[in-house]
Amino acid sequence: MKGVHTMRLWRDRRRDRSEIPMDAVKKQLEQIARKGGFKAALLTTEDGFAVVDIESKLDSSSLAALAGFVWTMNMNVLDLTGFEKIDQLIMSGPSGDSVICQSFEVLEQPVVLIVIAGVESAHRELTDHAVEGIKRILI
Repeated sequence: MKGVHTMRLWRDRRRDRSEIPMDAVKKQLEQIARKGGFKAALLTTEDGFAVVDIESKLDSSSLAALAGFVWTMNMNVLDLTGFEKIDQLIMSGPSGDSVICQSFEVLEQPVVLIVIAGVESAHRELTDHAVEGIKRILI
């Protein structure tokens, strides 16, 4: 069944694409937001500057500012736990919404993918798909 799902995602990507890298990343984020019902999706620098975001009712510059805090928190968690790597932090509130921050590198530059999703969403599969797509586009 997973092969069918992957094939469908591949066909979707091939239909709606751009040769301009940042436009292609935006399309990638729009696709996962649609599929996951995300309220926001954006790619930021480790310092909290938005690189690419999608249209949202939420303030993307405020969400991007979270990236700096998340990056620092990620480094602190690694230091305190001795874990080798942590790539995703999730903060959830009583409303059921979650801020999901997935850290990775593009061309040796740390970036953070931030999405706002309901707890019940299949966010990990979608954010992993977005990370793969962003790396493929920008590397």
